Amino acid sequence: MCVTGQTQGKIFTSLAPMRGLTTRHFMDMLYDCGEPDEYVSEFLRVHPTATIPSNIIDLIENRKSMVGLSIQLLGKEPEHFSRIAKMLQNYKIKSINLNCGCPMPKIGRKGVGGTLLTELNTIDDIISMISDNTNIPISVKTRIGYKSPREFAVILSHLARHKLSAVYVHARTVKGMYSEPVDFEYITIAKAALDCPVIANGDIKTAQEAANIIEKTNANGIMIGRAAISNPWIFRQINELANKTKIFAPTGEDYFNFIEKLQSFAHKLVLTDFQKTSSVKKYVIPIADFVDPSGDFPYRIRRATTLKDLTNMCKNFFVKK
Repeated sequence: MCVTGQTQGKIFTSLAPMRGLTTRHFMDMLYDCGEPDEYVSEFLRVHPTATIPSNIIDLIENRKSMVGLSIQLLGKEPEHFSRIAKMLQNYKIKSINLNCGCPMPKIGRKGVGGTLLTELNTIDDIISMISDNTNIPISVKTRIGYKSPREFAVILSHLARHKLSAVYVHARTVKGMYSEPVDFEYITIAKAALDCPVIANGDIKTAQEAANIIEKTNANGIMIGRAAISNPWIFRQINELANKTKIFAPTGEDYFNFIEKLQSFAHKLVLTDFQKTSSVKKYVIPIADFVDPSGDFPYRIRRATTLKDLTNMCKNFFVKK
């Protein structure tokens, strides 16, 4: 596995999965902006009747990129993980990524995602079931505890029992959702406890932050999610900083062209104009929040109801007359 941290002018980067956002189309757009070293798919829900859905097959077979793709699985029944893993052996993927970190209450109520951190023996059984029945590498996405970081040492002791290709650590608790302060000290703790690569995750917004975290924690790489929506050139910028070359600064026109590509995809969807507008706004609102902290542009974007209005708002903001 080519996870190396910051060596020879390189920081390993991974795109974190975000439901409804990290689609094949978005990954294809990152291919043109400067892509990460790895993509992790949106989660595939594992249950008694689960199969590999068409969007995952499309992602595996039709994306532009040649970099590694890990398929994230979310569930709690070890025997069904084994069945899905055997199906995935028919496809070219980098690893199976076990979701032990999703903090969303509607996910947690089903006993999956971050709730698995309260059932560590189940995590052991899932990993063992996959490894005993397939030859696909297994990675784990985790938080530092369910309620408290004091749980992290026990979590790590369970993960250390297995041969894992990587552990991705979002340095918050599950109950901390996305508002709790991120504490990257726990990345250093994970590095000391595990033999596999440890990838740091949690509110990393800039290339400089990524480099600082690598230097501070000796992490083997960086996983970025929401920052890649608001700044799709962030992976390129991380590489440029590591290589000590000029860091790309996107212009308003770059952003406008990116948004136009989003809209060109939306036009192909069999949806009403309002639904198409909503699908594009999921990407444009984070961009607006990022480029205009004053809040005026994001305010207007949130109120756009047609693609035409959205285009005009973006053109007026980004393209100089």
